[in-house]
Amino acid sequence: MLGLSIDNDLIHAAIVKDGGAAVSSVTAATPDDSYRACLQTIASLVGQHVGNNTIKGSVGVAIPAVIREQGPTNSALPYLNGKNLQQDLQAALGCPIRLYSYGTCFTYYEAVHGAVVGANSLFGMHIDTHCTGGLVVNGVCMDGNNGIAGNWAHLPLPAPVPYETDGQTCWCGRTGCMESFVSAASLEKDYVNITGNHLAIDAIAAAAKDSDIVAENVLQVLEDRLGRATAAIITLLDPDVIIIGGRIGQMERLISNVPRKWPGYVTVQRPKTQLFLAKTGPHAAAAGAAMLASG
Repeated sequence: MLGLSIDNDLIHAAIVKDGGAAVSSVTAATPDDSYRACLQTIASLVGQHVGNNTIKGSVGVAIPAVIREQGPTNSALPYLNGKNLQQDLQAALGCPIRLYSYGTCFTYYEAVHGAVVGANSLFGMHIDTHCTGGLVVNGVCMDGNNGIAGNWAHLPLPAPVPYETDGQTCWCGRTGCMESFVSAASLEKDYVNITGNHLAIDAIAAAAKDSDIVAENVLQVLEDRLGRATAAIITLLDPDVIIIGGRIGQMERLISNVPRKWPGYVTVQRPKTQLFLAKTGPHAAAAGAAMLASG
């Protein structure tokens, strides 16, 4: 089975064996602003990974967008919006293509192969340069009537403090979206705003461990905002498990610090929801897409 995922930084091509137990993958940088270059990159990547072998069955493709009949919309990669990506990829790869939300594919693969296999309900939050999500209930992906189930990142940040949303205009055109506060890009922006210096999120996390007061402060602010974001999900959907993936999902401290915020925002005193970090790696969305396309 072959699956692809496209995000703002990387395109993954993953081969998944029966049941999804074994995965091999290759990556390439996502083109900045060219739809044609994106198609060419995918074709080259698949050719590199598959070689002369015939692609059997449908190829699943996870994309950061809302999947509609007329094509992707509301994508963090603007050049995908309104394009007939399914048809164009079928022409480029010579095989059937099935498109899925990035968050749905990530969450599905975590539900099948992640840290909490067997959970009745699992909400996935993929938090990287941009954010997306998905919901799996009893092993079934909940896409929703409009195909937007799990699109948590563009809800308003709950319980904002005074002036917190000032100047927080999201790429989607709204103000105060959760993505504007909890993404990797927003964390790095917070650090720049205070220090004038740019650090990647792994460097910020390392600096906090090394007693950097500013780094520790921006991480604590992130944890409070993630506490509010996840509390809203718990109140609305009450899932057994919430999974955090992407680069933000590599911070072990979130597992203990974020749930401590819940009692102040959730409508029950001691939420039973469990929080875990993703365990399936950066190929999860591509692998999930492959499994969904073969189902």
